[in-house]
Amino acid sequence: MSDEQERLVVGALRAQATSSGFHPPVAQDEPDQPGMSRGWVLLLAVLLGLAAGTVVAVVTLR
Repeated sequence: MSDEQERLVVGALRAQATSSGFHPPVAQDEPDQPGMSRGWVLLLAVLLGLAAGTVVAVVTLR
């Protein structure tokens, strides 16, 4: 690594290490809309996995 690149990396790491990490909260204009619940997503994932497994089994056994 050249000296200039090394200085850039050292400077970036030093700036990251000395930063406060504080980020002001962002106000939301609209409340979050409830989407699909986690249960439905999990159920859909299990059903799709079973369907994919069935297709693989049928193709393999032919």
